Amino acid sequence: MTTELNRRDFLKTSAATGVGMTLWFTFGDGLGLASGASAFEPNASMTIRPDGLVTVHITKAEMGQGVGTALAQIVAEELEADWKDIRVDYPTSDPKYGLMITGGSWSVNWTFDTLSRAGAAARMALVDAAAQYWKAPAEECAASRSVVRHLPTGRSISYGDIVAKAPITKKFSEDDLKKITLKKPSEYRVVGQWTQRLDIPEKTNGRAKFGIDAFVANMVYAKTAYPPTREGGKHTAVDDSQARKVKGWVKTIVNDQLVAVVATSYESAVKARDALKITWAPGPNTGVSTESIFRDFAAKAKDGAGAIEWSKAGDVKAGLAGAARVYEATYTTDYVAHMQLEPMNCVARFEGGVYDLYTGSQFQTLAMGTLAAVLKTDQKNIRIHQHYLGGGFGRRLDADIILEAAIIAREAGRPVKLIRSREEDLRRDFYRSATLQTLRGGLDASGKITAWDNVIVASHPGTRWGPDFVNKQGLDDFALNGADHVYSIPNQSVRAIRTETGISVGYVRAVAPNYTFFAVETFIDELASLSKTDPLAFRLSMLGDQPRLANVLRIAAQRAGWGTPLPPNVGRGLACVSAQEKKTPTWTASVVQARVDPATGRVRVEKIICAVDCGIVVNPDGVRSQVEGSLLFGLSNALKERGTVANGALVQSNFHDYQVLRMNEVPDVVEVNVVQSAEYPTGVGEPGVTTIAPALSNAIFAATGARVRSVPLLPERVLKAISDKA
Repeated sequence: MTTELNRRDFLKTSAATGVGMTLWFTFGDGLGLASGASAFEPNASMTIRPDGLVTVHITKAEMGQGVGTALAQIVAEELEADWKDIRVDYPTSDPKYGLMITGGSWSVNWTFDTLSRAGAAARMALVDAAAQYWKAPAEECAASRSVVRHLPTGRSISYGDIVAKAPITKKFSEDDLKKITLKKPSEYRVVGQWTQRLDIPEKTNGRAKFGIDAFVANMVYAKTAYPPTREGGKHTAVDDSQARKVKGWVKTIVNDQLVAVVATSYESAVKARDALKITWAPGPNTGVSTESIFRDFAAKAKDGAGAIEWSKAGDVKAGLAGAARVYEATYTTDYVAHMQLEPMNCVARFEGGVYDLYTGSQFQTLAMGTLAAVLKTDQKNIRIHQHYLGGGFGRRLDADIILEAAIIAREAGRPVKLIRSREEDLRRDFYRSATLQTLRGGLDASGKITAWDNVIVASHPGTRWGPDFVNKQGLDDFALNGADHVYSIPNQSVRAIRTETGISVGYVRAVAPNYTFFAVETFIDELASLSKTDPLAFRLSMLGDQPRLANVLRIAAQRAGWGTPLPPNVGRGLACVSAQEKKTPTWTASVVQARVDPATGRVRVEKIICAVDCGIVVNPDGVRSQVEGSLLFGLSNALKERGTVANGALVQSNFHDYQVLRMNEVPDVVEVNVVQSAEYPTGVGEPGVTTIAPALSNAIFAATGARVRSVPLLPERVLKAISDKA
């Protein structure tokens, strides 16, 4: 897949933690046009109508996390809008919105300052317009709850009436925006409040439109035929004589990019696709299997060939040489699929040289760049009409289904709806990479860690997206984050061995910290055990420079009753992380209490106690819900989810053989403790995920004395660890 998205633009925004993100603003010459009955659009983030309704334009994907409500709260706070006047929409892609991406727990973190300034500037413009309307100094006016008041006289005018009656002329440059003094957290009246989510009513009454609900006039249905191997397969001959006999068949499309059929119904499209006789050249990956992949990973980790030092502090070689004891352990993680409930889908229409795509996308900007490059058209000819997502978890960062639908619509000459079945999409997913991580730690005579060496063998999704998505070393930072932990250890090194396997990988919720922290936090536990130190005290001894992480660790431990007795075969384990990314950490700690059946190896998680410090909390209910969801997502990853490979493709096909956490496996207690903070907000959609696998592995060790170093923590792996210990 290729892209024209410029890495500079991407990184410019990814580096932004609020201040300085000015991509959205169109203040300046574009301001001041509202008068009469026109709507007021001070910038790309909102529209204020003469009836007083404020529509906040959400350029993020709403996939169950409540992002629309949170971002609207940020705008409403500084706009001084009455919450009853607030609405949200999810606009069609347009360059004026800048980078459109939802992932990495970035949404609030990246936009808090920008949206705050947008709201404040709009409020100031409205106040200025009201003052001019009254011929009074703006300093004598104040705004509150969608009304501007002239304080000396008591006169008032609503925002809607200002838009309808008063010319709005105040302009802001980017420098002006940066100079705006925003509220202090103590002055918030919308941010930090338990506000009902704006998307819930239509999601409960059935009016919400997800991508799969999209229909357009004259639409037909499409099905694509995929090669037997995940990558490298190619069709060499296609016989559609039987497909043509299927009632409803419209057209067979065969080109260098795909094989597909178009029919008047989904069922007919399936029958016609299945009637195709296709000869495949399977390509070079038919021999790829789980065993061959991990055999290759282990060999590369052992000889270190191709390793690139990604993170370094001090002198690890000298640190290990001078250690009283050197300890080594290897951890593995299997492929993980996204398993979002709404199957991948897209409705595509190609008319007049313009592509209209109706779907739910997490990365509209990448999709537009990809489509423009592959379809050889200008991005102005591509419009992505955003819908709700029935789950994303990173799956809809990729534009594969959108691209297929666009090609088919172009070739079919009429609009098409393309839906992948769960079975199809599980085999076409971009999985969380399988990994093998070998860590070596040096301990001094007192049991203190003096050196840390980490070698990570994994595939890097960014290389698939193109050279713009890897760093100068050719490494994808998003495939390594978390390995650069924040513990105070004088000599540290993280080396990466990027290995492509023939199985495409992507970003799954929590991204690299989903597996890097499993190795880091389990290894820390192993070193604590070697030094005969309590795991909590061992960690705290290395967190003197990270008081916020130490604080959440203490909170989680205290709430979980750390150190109090437990019944036989029950153990507590903990983990603390700086996820999602080191530069914008959400300080998170979890204690997992688990019961292990030593006869079967089955693990039952009884309690999860989590503490999180994400800075300013915009929507407390949203934060709690996201952290709860992330903890259970992490538990599903840790206990059950395993993709295996044979003959160059994933073996599993649906929920019956790709297991995810079930309702009856949810712990009785899932407790989230959120630290009140005035620090700049970070994200909460993913950090909780990253704590569960290591905390659970450590809990199993506490319960049994057996160390399980492979995720998922399947019963057979637990049993083997118990057997090995014996």
